[in-house]
Amino acid sequence: MTARHRGAAAALALVVVSALALAGCSGDANGSDPRSDLEVLVNPTDAAGSVAVPERRFFAADSPWNTRIDGAPTDKRSSQMISLARERVGVTQSADGSIHTQRRIVNEGLYINTERWTTALAAGGQPTKLVCRQLVCGDGAETTTLNVPSDVDPDPRYDGWFTIFDISKPIAYDLWRARREDDGTISYQFMRKWDLDGSGFQKPQSVSARGSGLPLFAGLIRPKELQAGLINHALAISVPGPASSVFVQPASATDGNGRVSSLPEGARIRLKADVEVPTPTDPVTGKPIKMTPQQQRMADAIVAALRTYGAIVVDRAAVPTLYAQRDVTSDMIAGNELINLHLEDFEVAAMGPRHRFTPGAQTTTGESATPSASASSEGN
Repeated sequence: MTARHRGAAAALALVVVSALALAGCSGDANGSDPRSDLEVLVNPTDAAGSVAVPERRFFAADSPWNTRIDGAPTDKRSSQMISLARERVGVTQSADGSIHTQRRIVNEGLYINTERWTTALAAGGQPTKLVCRQLVCGDGAETTTLNVPSDVDPDPRYDGWFTIFDISKPIAYDLWRARREDDGTISYQFMRKWDLDGSGFQKPQSVSARGSGLPLFAGLIRPKELQAGLINHALAISVPGPASSVFVQPASATDGNGRVSSLPEGARIRLKADVEVPTPTDPVTGKPIKMTPQQQRMADAIVAALRTYGAIVVDRAAVPTLYAQRDVTSDMIAGNELINLHLEDFEVAAMGPRHRFTPGAQTTTGESATPSASASSEGN
């Protein structure tokens, strides 16, 4: 984000990127690619110092995903919330059938998901039928066909998280529990539609394909950002023990299972300004992990983003986890580049009021939404 990419772009120049640099490059059967390029305006703020914006910036300029927090005050309960967020809750069943709750402190460092428990992005491709497998479909009632590349599929093993971009308009669709059927259709259990020029979040008590009610694709680390060494938006992060039953905006729901006083989903955390990033080491051997200059540059871009734009708590995970674009970034980063950073290296920016999550939240967007059961994910 603040890491400098010495591009040649001038302020207000138009940067052309190929369909968001999304996965799915096979095109159609006759070899042509049906996807149109997207033009991205580089505004004076983004282009300060001739820094080129490498990929389309999702959502409005004043969205929490696009505003810096390096100058924001620290929440007075920051240390306590960060400490509680390290506590992971597990449930075990004894031979006699009794249920026991176990809590342990997670000491593992920050990991970046590139394949498992992260989101594939699809744009362009062939008209593909979408089928909802249940009665409550979210925003899926009026969306029965979208263009999807034939070689980009949801992965049902990880909640079937899948994002489809309609490149004819600034709209994205997040799918939950999606899968490619034998006849080529994509079935799913919940859909949330997002305006790419909107705020990037919903009003309280609104659910989405993610437990926090936030977009699946927001806060992803994307390939051209890594190549350019510049990430100019907040990242998405999951923690072991986010607060149960309460959230703060921009989250609009929660699947947290930690203590109520823990770090809530929707909170924004940032890497402390005085933290020096240690050289990553292998957790088994303890030996330093060697990185090429390009890998180091990519890691530096992620660190700069964490210091300036921070990360928004979007879900729960076994270890502190960032998310990179699935199927594309795994050849660029290994995931352990920041393994020696820990939650205690972060602080919580001052938060808005806590909202208590009401079971049976809204399942469709808009004022006429019908209350129903929440479609939260299990996390990773």
